[in-house]
Amino acid sequence: MKKLTNDPSRNVNAVSGMWVRLRKDNSKYDVRYVNARLKRIWRLSETSAGTSWNVQTKGEKKYAELLDGMKASQADLEHGWFLVPDNERKAYGFTVPVLTGMDAKSVSGITVADFESRWTCENERFTTIDHWPKQGMVRHLPPTEVEDESKWAGEDEFLDDEPAPITQEIPEVPPTVNNKAVTYTTMPDLMMAKECPALQGMGHIRYFRTSKGRKVAYVASANGKCVVAYRARYERGSDMVLETAVAEYVKSLGFAA
Repeated sequence: MKKLTNDPSRNVNAVSGMWVRLRKDNSKYDVRYVNARLKRIWRLSETSAGTSWNVQTKGEKKYAELLDGMKASQADLEHGWFLVPDNERKAYGFTVPVLTGMDAKSVSGITVADFESRWTCENERFTTIDHWPKQGMVRHLPPTEVEDESKWAGEDEFLDDEPAPITQEIPEVPPTVNNKAVTYTTMPDLMMAKECPALQGMGHIRYFRTSKGRKVAYVASANGKCVVAYRARYERGSDMVLETAVAEYVKSLGFAA
């Protein structure tokens, strides 16, 4: 199977940095930031009051337990936690600031630098009245009313995933197939379908799942063009039931698969 572009196996010792996972309901991404030197893991939360990074673990034991759980989940390519390399965050749209204090080399360094003056730090919790991330990271995400920090426990909130598909029946009358070729493309695993350049401007995007229920294929057509996008993690030819369904749908749109 093709390696994920954010596969931390490229560096088996890589731990520190931004970790993300797609929720089981495919609605949002949860985000954490790990500092292995300080034995700290922060959780990103978006509320009506703004944005915050909250420490989830302190102390070596709790830190190790939470980190081990994150690592163990990596076997789940669809919903497990994965470390996104620093140089790939922007490509996936994860533009929320990682504050200087979160990357400190000692506990005394957990403070807010001058250029991050819109953020405040109290008891290792960073907050801002701004709503991050901007430029597409949080889209159509309704604010969450939070009165006290205790209500934040376990409520990681982040990125909206693509909307649920619109169910439609394929007409039984065979459509007329034209000679226009279908364009195939590969889409990064953590990119939303609506953010894929090849699918933008193509109207409704229909997705297809593997036999294990993972969304790996997306099809859209407009203006005499048809695009089929497969996730980078999916190996073509590994699920013929899925690919047959994609081919039949493409044909129903009037294109030769």
